[in-house]
Amino acid sequence: MVSGLKAGEIILVDSDKLSKLFESELFKEALCSHMPHFLPSKRWYGAKDDVINSVMIENVFSLNDEEDTFFLIVRVSLQEAEKQFYSIPVRLAWEDGAKKIFEAQPQSVIATVCYGTKLGIVYDAVGSKDFATAILSLMCKDSETDVGDGAFLAASATKAGKELIKSVEGASQKLLGVEQSNSSIVVGKKIILKMYRRVAVGNHPEIATTSFLTEEAGFKNTPAYLGDIELKLKAGRPMALGILQAFVPNQGDGWNYTMDYLKKFFADALDKKAGGDYHADYLKMVETLGKRTAEMHKAFAKGKDAVFAPVPVEAGDLESWTEQVLAQAEKTYGVMKNGLGNLSGEIKENTENLLAHWSVLTDRIKALVPENVKAMKTRFHGDYHLGQVVVADKDFYILDFEGEPLRPLMERQIKHTVLKDVAGMVRSFDYAAFGAVLMFVVPEHRAIITPLVSDWQERATSAFLKGYFDNMQGCPSLPDNKQTTQDILDLFVLEKALYEVIYEVANRPDWVAIPLNGMLRLIDLNGERK
Repeated sequence: MVSGLKAGEIILVDSDKLSKLFESELFKEALCSHMPHFLPSKRWYGAKDDVINSVMIENVFSLNDEEDTFFLIVRVSLQEAEKQFYSIPVRLAWEDGAKKIFEAQPQSVIATVCYGTKLGIVYDAVGSKDFATAILSLMCKDSETDVGDGAFLAASATKAGKELIKSVEGASQKLLGVEQSNSSIVVGKKIILKMYRRVAVGNHPEIATTSFLTEEAGFKNTPAYLGDIELKLKAGRPMALGILQAFVPNQGDGWNYTMDYLKKFFADALDKKAGGDYHADYLKMVETLGKRTAEMHKAFAKGKDAVFAPVPVEAGDLESWTEQVLAQAEKTYGVMKNGLGNLSGEIKENTENLLAHWSVLTDRIKALVPENVKAMKTRFHGDYHLGQVVVADKDFYILDFEGEPLRPLMERQIKHTVLKDVAGMVRSFDYAAFGAVLMFVVPEHRAIITPLVSDWQERATSAFLKGYFDNMQGCPSLPDNKQTTQDILDLFVLEKALYEVIYEVANRPDWVAIPLNGMLRLIDLNGERK
């Protein structure tokens, strides 16, 4: 059925039906030979810095009776990291149809195929006009289909989900292009279907968490859970493929909202138009974000079953926190020391200063961990920053409860102090402030803008924390001692900054100053502790 061709070459086939092609091991091998070229070009592929050793199709099954769309679950074996699994829905198009797809969505093409005199393409089907329609149809039916090898494709929707699906029949669909670890399609501006790309066996944290928050805890400021689709493997082991949620009309995410705000502020400041209480409206918004964050954390504290019920912080947790942050510090130390040659000027001087006083940092880490804590651990967001919230009128909605996509599923479902989320947002304001300076302010104006944006960063962070702590009073997730709360928050802010340094040294040496200065403020090497 397939000629033995090398990666990148045309695959010769003896059928124009995808169902027939996937009966051939040779075809599957040939298609896999194209994956090392296709996968690294996708934003959702998570191993761009590693070398692909091989790609194999673990599961292949049809989405519907028409057999025009097939799901591939591919296993990617890597040189350095553990193997990863990806979900790739595929279709086959011929001649003019293939040409149209190639012209409109060239990035979706996986391989070129030839059947007799006909040329065609195998392509990623998620952006296809009726792909979402097919998924939604299965959800509406609460479908469970035997797809072979002891596996079932299961799709279901809530009552509200079914009503909304019916209300958007024939409506416009839009594939969003902003997400890193999945692909999302907005249908009729009412619902959003998110298809997971990197997949794993186990209960998916976003499905469980979003369902809990909206169905049980009554948290209103996240898009409502409406349904999901999963592959049930042998012995009932689930592999989540996608989630359906309500679509919240919005003005964009919190990061871009803040970048636009700061860009305008910088221009007005340079034109001397930024007088008075310039930041009043923004700070009011950020205080609202703090309030919504508190409401989310209080909702997590309402859990009753074993998956979501709060559990006490114990001595072992405190030891673990210390070990984890110290391990992160050790890793960061090595990266900073080895990366000195990529740094220059004040950044290099500050880095050398910090490296020379590294024991001060490790002592600070140990000092921030209390001897005991009276507080509860709960589920939490796990990857919380300005890019994970959307601005809707004068309010915020919190998105993406996947946790950090590169971490194993089990790690993303652990319970922790909710102050981990707060630390993530604190660091996000720091990045917004000084990242905006690097992006929008020419070097000769930075001496003017930097003190202004430092003031903004402090005020924005304070407003967020005020909104948060004012609305967390009485919640058992926080220690009852304010200093203990502040120390634990500082610990995880420091951990986040340590992690950020590693990324910046490798990818954006000019940005190392942002997490570096955040660390220095917390350990008193370059001024007063914030």
